Amino acid sequence: MKKILSIVTIALLATSLTAQAQRARQRMIVNTGGKTVVYDASRLDSVTFDQVAPVGVGLELMSTAGYSVKVKATMPTDCQHYQLAAIPAGETVTDMAQYIRDHAAYDLSESRELEVGGLVPNSDFVIATLAYDRYGMASQVTTLAVTTVEAADSELPKVGYILYADGSWSRRMVKGRTPVGIIFSTTTSADDQANGWRLGYALALRDAASTIKWASASAEHQAGDNYTSADSLGFQTDKDGYKHTVALTQQATGLFPAADAAVAYAAAAPVRSSGWYLPSSGQWYDICVNLGGMPEQMPRQGKTEGYWNDPQCVTNCLSQINEYMSLTGAANYDPIKVASGDYIWYWTSSESSSQQAYSMFFNQDELVVEICGYFKEYAFGSNRVRSVIAF
Repeated sequence: MKKILSIVTIALLATSLTAQAQRARQRMIVNTGGKTVVYDASRLDSVTFDQVAPVGVGLELMSTAGYSVKVKATMPTDCQHYQLAAIPAGETVTDMAQYIRDHAAYDLSESRELEVGGLVPNSDFVIATLAYDRYGMASQVTTLAVTTVEAADSELPKVGYILYADGSWSRRMVKGRTPVGIIFSTTTSADDQANGWRLGYALALRDAASTIKWASASAEHQAGDNYTSADSLGFQTDKDGYKHTVALTQQATGLFPAADAAVAYAAAAPVRSSGWYLPSSGQWYDICVNLGGMPEQMPRQGKTEGYWNDPQCVTNCLSQINEYMSLTGAANYDPIKVASGDYIWYWTSSESSSQQAYSMFFNQDELVVEICGYFKEYAFGSNRVRSVIAF
């Protein structure tokens, strides 16, 4: 009896599997442009598949400069959109399409003249586009070999210029580009120059975080007690924010929230830049002097602080910094504001001791702009992070 039941069970199971297979054969799955649609083929009278010819974007060289190249990109009729990137000629690229996706300076759906910035003078590059057909599928790569020329002084970045996501810069806002920062220095540290970032530093247009600690515990600090000297005005001259930030973020996750937030800042970073990081005390000093108009000489008090204390120094400093950022357009930046009688702190990546890190203090109560040590575990509403970038 048991044997008979087993045979019946197997027969029923086989019938069920056969029915499932028949139903599966009646389905037609179509994937176009990243969207999947399932059709019941048994209800379709006929199916016609559209043959799509490969499409490629035409590229024409318009001009070359020290740090940029202008090209004309012509998009064919059957092209939905295209991406464009600049590739150093000596760089090994195994998958050109993927490289363009990862490093695209532009993603457009129209023919345009484009300026690709952030290049190196007297160097060979390949300008490459990846075209997508009318269904949004990657279709064809087009390349154009270019060589940049010697940079003229007029092409060099200057303090107050706008830095864009494609690595270019300009004195006034250029339509069609994405602003990411304001250049506050054209002199980089020895370590940054060794990394290839020789042109300058730029301040982010928005805060990366607020109400945030420098460290999850006050005694946590960089490996080797790497403190910035106050006695030698080190808090003014320390420009190694990138180096400090790397030392912090390479340790256990979550130990240094301010540095983590600075690195995670959401704005696009130019391809050949450092990426965003927590500025050093000396970089905030440069922001206040070069953008904010503060005198280079600042009175000092004690071993761990320096300050400006003109009655209008906070208002004047922040007004000038905000004026530079306003060049990008009201929708593209968040001004730095301090209400009367209030104050805000911006963390730096420079440490003054195992207990304290330097911060940039804008105090409308005591009417001072100050660089001073601040306890690492504090996280009041006035504690903020604004990232910088080296390029």
